[in-house]
Amino acid sequence: MPNPVKIFLAFIACIFFVYRVEAQAYPAMTGFVDMHAHPRGDLAFGTELFYGAPYGDIAVALGDCKHDHSKNLLRSVLAAQTERQNSPAWRDGKAGYPDFTTWPNWCSILHQQMWVDWIERAHKGGLNIMVALAVSSHTIAYAAQTHGPRDDKQVMLNCIQGIKDLVAHTTFMEIAYTPNDVRRIVASGKLAVILGSEMDNIGNFYNPADHYKDATFNPTPTNEEIQTELDKLYGLGIRYIFPVHLNNTVFGGTAIFNATLNVPNKFVSGVEWKPEQVSTKESGIAFHLQHPGAGLPAVAKMFMPLLMPKDVNPAKKKNYTFWDTLPGYGHRNSLGLTDRGRFAIVYMMKKGFLIDIDHMSEKTANEVLDSALKYSYPVNSGHNGPRGDAGNEAGRTLKQYAQLKQLGGMIGVGHGERASDFVKTYHQVAQIMGNTHMAIGTDVGGFSAQPQRDTTITLVYDDNYPRCKTGNRTWDINTDGMAHYGLLSDYVRSWTLAGMTAQEKQTFMSSAEDFTEMWEKCDERRNSVK
Repeated sequence: MPNPVKIFLAFIACIFFVYRVEAQAYPAMTGFVDMHAHPRGDLAFGTELFYGAPYGDIAVALGDCKHDHSKNLLRSVLAAQTERQNSPAWRDGKAGYPDFTTWPNWCSILHQQMWVDWIERAHKGGLNIMVALAVSSHTIAYAAQTHGPRDDKQVMLNCIQGIKDLVAHTTFMEIAYTPNDVRRIVASGKLAVILGSEMDNIGNFYNPADHYKDATFNPTPTNEEIQTELDKLYGLGIRYIFPVHLNNTVFGGTAIFNATLNVPNKFVSGVEWKPEQVSTKESGIAFHLQHPGAGLPAVAKMFMPLLMPKDVNPAKKKNYTFWDTLPGYGHRNSLGLTDRGRFAIVYMMKKGFLIDIDHMSEKTANEVLDSALKYSYPVNSGHNGPRGDAGNEAGRTLKQYAQLKQLGGMIGVGHGERASDFVKTYHQVAQIMGNTHMAIGTDVGGFSAQPQRDTTITLVYDDNYPRCKTGNRTWDINTDGMAHYGLLSDYVRSWTLAGMTAQEKQTFMSSAEDFTEMWEKCDERRNSVK
């Protein structure tokens, strides 16, 4: 008679063997990761400010932006001024396809740069993993007098569904919900897309100044409500998450690096930032928080009552504080991780979320790193760079990089202003990280200007690598910069000319494997989090 114990052990051994075979069925990956992209900005910011869809009838999807940008006079002025922040010479010619005379453009942040064919070109150039993030700003949607939706929760739902629709429209992309999905998708020659959230306020856990009637808000959620919301996000397929974005949240403080952002912070939270002084020599923080109305042109002050509620209006001096600093000191956010934030971070780790510490205040980021070290749980910094000697708290410190390396987290280096700038930063971070676990965070579609042309180098095109053409327009990175996502592969190719070493390039082109190993470690460690 067979021994039941031996039969049981043999059964367990078979299961283990099958699991190991499945887990190791795919070879180590090559290719790189974009840890920070926003392919559905058209579904955010009230849907009438950011123009252009990433797929569909191209004559419609990338056609004339006049309907959105000129339908409302205030929105038209706001859009024009926003675009000119990065290039004062910008003039929106409105018409897109087929001539694309003015957009997409490296400096344009309100026109679609992630048309599906451009994404495919990036994939053919080595992009094998893309973190596709939902993003928005209730404050901007209100100021642009859009019809909505404006609230973070509904916009997030729309963006995530929009990303799924984009992927379903193609044959070269597939959404990955597990690290093994990534291995299978990449092994099949496709681009693995990971759904993520970079919303200002998860779960509508805020109370906007416009008292938006088409949504419900909860500025004081219980731990149970936070847990329920995170369960919902995971159920939607979201795996990559920003606990904090550009304003203080119920979870913790945001990094202070731009005085203007104090306005949306007050819009969604009801209060302005409360900075504290820190030694520049010890912290590397030299940023001084000014009144957000300082330097506003007279015409902006005149229009501001139409853009912002009276208690939020930065043109009114009494609405914000004039902060002083001692010589040799800078400002950082005094708010760190809250009690709700401590609960949320631990629960995110239990769920296996891929957590990004970018945009957190220094105090918030440091406490999250401490918590991650306690459980040996990897966390990431997906679109950032070193703080330097005269920076702000948004930049990473040497200690933070060391902790991210110890945890096995990923670093997405910000795209830089031009190729030589990116390579210089990559050199710095590679030395700190031991030349491993490094990718890029383009922030395409996220109100971020892309790299402009680098006049110190010239990328050569030929029959094996022709220029990108769409409609009647042909782009050349030597003259156009990274005008759209299709030129990402051109940008990567240009780094060698800008001084990137062969070892650094190999590390970058191995980032898909490093990213997947990071995710596998999160899956492994999640069960140890208590």
